[in-house]
Amino acid sequence: MATETQSVTEQPIPEQHSSGGGVLEFNGQMVLLTWVAFSIAALLLAKLLWKPILNFVEARETEIKDALDDAQKARQSAAEADVAAEKTIEQAKFEARKLADEQAAAARQLIAKMEEDAREAIAQRKKAAEAQLQTEREDALRRLNESAGAEIAGALERMLPGMLTDKQRQDYQEKIAADIRFN
Repeated sequence: MATETQSVTEQPIPEQHSSGGGVLEFNGQMVLLTWVAFSIAALLLAKLLWKPILNFVEARETEIKDALDDAQKARQSAAEADVAAEKTIEQAKFEARKLADEQAAAARQLIAKMEEDAREAIAQRKKAAEAQLQTEREDALRRLNESAGAEIAGALERMLPGMLTDKQRQDYQEKIAADIRFN
């Protein structure tokens, strides 16, 4: 076995020729094989990888375009909704002002009616008070007239004691009461 190792190790190493057998040497067969391998790889990549990548990119572009279109539509819808909301708010404000004006007018009418009713009630109470005052005045004047007549008759009787009869005294009191008016 030792001889075998010697024979393997003793084998001469081939010499490299400097006349063209290097790494950078042009070999037509290698160039052709490289182009064939490149073409096969390009065809396989085009079939198996390039088309799916292009399809994915196109699908992604379509998604992005659709998303942008949806976003634009959403912006437009939001702007339209804002305009509609503003119109609704303005309409609500207008209706609220109109309702408030109507309520204020109704309140003014109610106040005017209540004032008129109060004036009528005051006028009726005033008439009743004036009528009562007139009645009391007439009653007081009547009593005053009667009292004055009785006083005058009493004074006459004191001045003329025993000269008047009861009938004369009564007639005289009535005549004096009728003549005396405190109007």
